[in-house]
Amino acid sequence: MIQAIENWMDAIESSKQKKRVKEQEIKAIVDLWKFAESYDGEAIISQKGELIIGGSQGPEKINVQCADLLLNQKKNAISKILLEIEIELTALGSRYTGLYNVEFRKPNANFDAGEMQNLKNEIISGIKGEVILYKYVERIRKLPSSELKIVNRDFKIVECSSSAIAEIIAKSQPIQAVPEKQWLVLILSSIDHCCKSFLIDEAIQAKTFESDFDKIFIFDFYTSEIIELNVAFGVQNPADGVPSPANGVA
Repeated sequence: MIQAIENWMDAIESSKQKKRVKEQEIKAIVDLWKFAESYDGEAIISQKGELIIGGSQGPEKINVQCADLLLNQKKNAISKILLEIEIELTALGSRYTGLYNVEFRKPNANFDAGEMQNLKNEIISGIKGEVILYKYVERIRKLPSSELKIVNRDFKIVECSSSAIAEIIAKSQPIQAVPEKQWLVLILSSIDHCCKSFLIDEAIQAKTFESDFDKIFIFDFYTSEIIELNVAFGVQNPADGVPSPANGVA
């Protein structure tokens, strides 16, 4: 399949299309190829952009659309956690006054609410000088300061919310009157968001999204993690925005 993909991209490069159009078409091919490899290592991609996968009834053609899931990069979950810790430790008095620079190990995985709580507990333990097994924190450096302040310059976790997903789903429409099943793949890119990890809102996997696509997936291009969403046509979610128990996505 790799040789076919390379030939396909060469044909696009040698075409007379505008540079931006070529780049978009090549990106779409790469996104689909990476998703196909992660979903089913034996899948085949046709030059029509169809994914051919094996099934109990024989090979099945799937029409796949890929769309970039662009998030608000200002919603850095690490910054929120550090602020919460500052408030909690300041309430204990002046014992922990100081400027703390937290350096993290960078896990090749995403986070849910439970993992974020574990990360928060590690930082608090590190500041208190407790001896534990650290999974996320590499080191904490303390400098003199008249107030308690915690900073981080090298780690970023961008929040992925159900509202951001619903917005991109609403903008994506399946092709009309085609016999094949139609899938929508929402691409999470660490390059676009300048990060290597995302916080996946625990409500995402519990919610049912309204769409005419047969299946919808979130695909993290960096980690190759695939999350299939619940999809139904004309579904209402009266409890939208109400957190549900985390399912674990890391």
